[in-house]
Amino acid sequence: MNILFVIPLLLFQTTPPSDALKFITAEKLRAHIAVLAHDSLEGRGPASAGDRKATAYIVSQFKKSGLLPAGENGSYIQNVPVVGVTVDPATVLRIGTAEQQIDCEYSTDFVVTTGTYEPLVELRDAELIFVGFGIAAPEQHWDDYKDVDVRGKILVMMNNDPATDDPNLFAGKGRTYYGRWTYKYEIAAEKGALGAIVIHTTPSAGYRYEVIRNTWSREMFDLDESSSSKGLRMKGWMTEDAVRKCMQLSGFDLDSLTAKAQKSSFRPVPLGLTMNGTMRSTVKRIRTNNIIGKVEGSDPALKDQYIIFSAHYDHFGIGRAIDGDSIYNGALDNASGTSLMLNLAETFSALHVRPRRSMLFAAVAAEEQGLLGSKYFASHPTVPAQKIAANINTDVINIIGRTTDISFQGSDRSSLGNDLAEIAKGMNLTVKPDQAPEQGGFYRSDHFSFAKAGIPAMSMGGGRDIIGVDTAFVRMIRERGGKSYHQPNDEFSNDWKYDGALQQAELVIRLAWRIANIIEMPYWNPGSEFEAVRKKSMLQ
Repeated sequence: MNILFVIPLLLFQTTPPSDALKFITAEKLRAHIAVLAHDSLEGRGPASAGDRKATAYIVSQFKKSGLLPAGENGSYIQNVPVVGVTVDPATVLRIGTAEQQIDCEYSTDFVVTTGTYEPLVELRDAELIFVGFGIAAPEQHWDDYKDVDVRGKILVMMNNDPATDDPNLFAGKGRTYYGRWTYKYEIAAEKGALGAIVIHTTPSAGYRYEVIRNTWSREMFDLDESSSSKGLRMKGWMTEDAVRKCMQLSGFDLDSLTAKAQKSSFRPVPLGLTMNGTMRSTVKRIRTNNIIGKVEGSDPALKDQYIIFSAHYDHFGIGRAIDGDSIYNGALDNASGTSLMLNLAETFSALHVRPRRSMLFAAVAAEEQGLLGSKYFASHPTVPAQKIAANINTDVINIIGRTTDISFQGSDRSSLGNDLAEIAKGMNLTVKPDQAPEQGGFYRSDHFSFAKAGIPAMSMGGGRDIIGVDTAFVRMIRERGGKSYHQPNDEFSNDWKYDGALQQAELVIRLAWRIANIIEMPYWNPGSEFEAVRKKSMLQ
């Protein structure tokens, strides 16, 4: 073959058409965010009127862009069955010994829900056991449970992983899935516990208790698929101060117990405390939905393989009022990421040359409730999971300015990191690792659902080294963002700058085009926790 012919072909395969970058503009990004974060959508809570309005809007934009339906029954919609649980805020948990008790108040001291969806849960002299970090990880040679029978008990556990400087143990200073509160409830249920309480501390959670209180003190959702025989009758969070006061009643010190829990030799500690209380809940079985569209690839041999873009369109709806505002608009988190995904859909649909692989665009539901929409899609994919080459997730865009660096959650876990590095190099961007690994960001957005299903996945992040923007503005936006996380004041603002988001969009377009046109499927790095799942999937 003529070498002069091969080189242009390779350039075509990995470089998007020249018109690919003209479709996304600051005005288009701004317009979608303004609609989705408007008060009239009431915070886009799952299965709410605002959810339905958001769904109708996203479907209309998919149709406008010319996307093919890729949901169920020839539609753009994939129904996601969920259970909504609203706990009576008057719930009180009495914890103590035979001699002394403390009444812990809902919202102030703890938040709680039920995993068995019972309208009435009675707790009568339920024993409390401290189980350290609540981790059973054979490959780490770590078992906080040992041979202790915890059936029928209330388990009290620390958030996060044990602290260690060993990079081979629980990701060193980073966090593994074992450190996530979702895992802790899952393992507690497997062990037959009656309930589980995660102790909140700001360093271990990465956010203040107010974030937990505001997001849990309302209707909570779960997929309507769990077996009630394996669920926890009670699961929740409790403040560090409340836990300390309760432990002192029986002579235990939280700091001392936590120090013991940092070692693999730790064994569960009965606290000599019991819990009593009545938890009444309103339980509703309802449906929300994922919205999925498709741009068909051009290669007859590869068009039945897919890159899936995901962005969660939900937020927390209407909740606890703060400074008179009860609508949790979720402008940055994640109307902004949904806007970028809609712009990407328009871009790839409008190109005069299509990528070789097909592309799915999924606006997923109920991420804020535990990645429920993406979790449902991952277990009920509308295309075969082994045919999904990669997932690129967009959760929060850069509203400050262009950067000289970039960071994607999960870029160090699969071959996608190599593709990212190649594209970033061409854009004069330095790829940096996760800047806050202790917060476990890889496990906190929808790409993790795809990863658990074996699909190589990354979530778009931003850079930290801002170019040409006043430092006072940078500081103001970052401080505002920290204070508005999961709060009603996460609202659309006219002072946002979109140069950084357009830079992110260009990077994602170039990255996706490269992945879509290289014949080899992406793969997990050897030894990855998701490698075995992918290999099994590819055999189907």
